[in-house]
Amino acid sequence: MNDTLLNQAGIFMIYLLSGIFICLVYDIFRALRKTVKTADFVTLIEDVIFWLIVAIFLIYMIFIFGNGEIRLFMFVAICSGGTIYYLLISKYFMKISVSILTILKKVFVKIITLLMIPLKIFLKINRKISYIVCINFKNVEKNIKKIGKDRKMVKENRKKAKKLEIK
Repeated sequence: MNDTLLNQAGIFMIYLLSGIFICLVYDIFRALRKTVKTADFVTLIEDVIFWLIVAIFLIYMIFIFGNGEIRLFMFVAICSGGTIYYLLISKYFMKISVSILTILKKVFVKIITLLMIPLKIFLKINRKISYIVCINFKNVEKNIKKIGKDRKMVKENRKKAKKLEIK
């Protein structure tokens, strides 16, 4: 009888910790939402992912520690663990995690900005080269037209010269 009571108390503690874990995972999603603004559709996808994680986790816990049997005390323990987490830990965890994620976001943006510098330089050089090439092509085109006109003039002058020679 005593072993059964200790066993059930241990299982209760496991589900209590499971409730804390579930709320911790939810706070991670909340911290990400506070740090990175997303569209409503992305939030919906995040919610679905969260509930899938929770469902898989709870099914795993029920089969491993409850032999597949669902009992009321499991839900009481999970809800109690969530409440304890929310009242004692959540506020501090959110402050710390949002601060960390904000710093990581700034670092990530700086890294991306630094990585973009060579690309921006390449694009500016490419634009200048393209501009120079276009100007040269326009000049070549003008010269070709001029050469074409000059050839016509040469042909006309030859014709005029031949006419003058004939007379």
